[in-house]
Amino acid sequence: MVTVTVGPEAGAVPVGSGGPRNVEFAQFFRAEHSKLIRFVMATGAGGDEAAEIAQVTFVKAFESWDVIRVPRAWIRRVAVNELTAARQAARRQTPHATLPDAPVPVSIALAVELTEEARQVLAALQELPPRQRQVMAWIIDGFGATEIARELGVSPESVRQSYAKARKNLGRFYGRRKKR
Repeated sequence: MVTVTVGPEAGAVPVGSGGPRNVEFAQFFRAEHSKLIRFVMATGAGGDEAAEIAQVTFVKAFESWDVIRVPRAWIRRVAVNELTAARQAARRQTPHATLPDAPVPVSIALAVELTEEARQVLAALQELPPRQRQVMAWIIDGFGATEIARELGVSPESVRQSYAKARKNLGRFYGRRKKR
């Protein structure tokens, strides 16, 4: 063990761990990995696709760790960009067969981790238009309108409008489900 005596890394750091930087990143990864997967699923990805995007995002985060100022927002922005790029690449590929345009179901591994309530929320979010779904995913993860606007490159008022519309649409969705 090596002891770090100053800064936020103060304390014992295992030798061979790569130092405080790697320990800090590992702690961040443990705290945010499953949250990021749920976030990507909330933006419209299936479970396996979300896990793959989270993996790619964390590799990029590790490579840029020393320059990232707001890691929670950074990984979400990169994940959304990765999802968008994957969808665009999929559209450019020549399909071999016509597949239904439906979200991929949650993978078996992730299904175990999701509560019934979380599955219902994800199903409801799938009913929203893309921008509303994206704003709701950020809000669910605890970001405010100003932070979301900065990360999405829109005005805070646009975020608030999308949020209001999403709430209205979700109210309709839940009203339909209760009548069944």
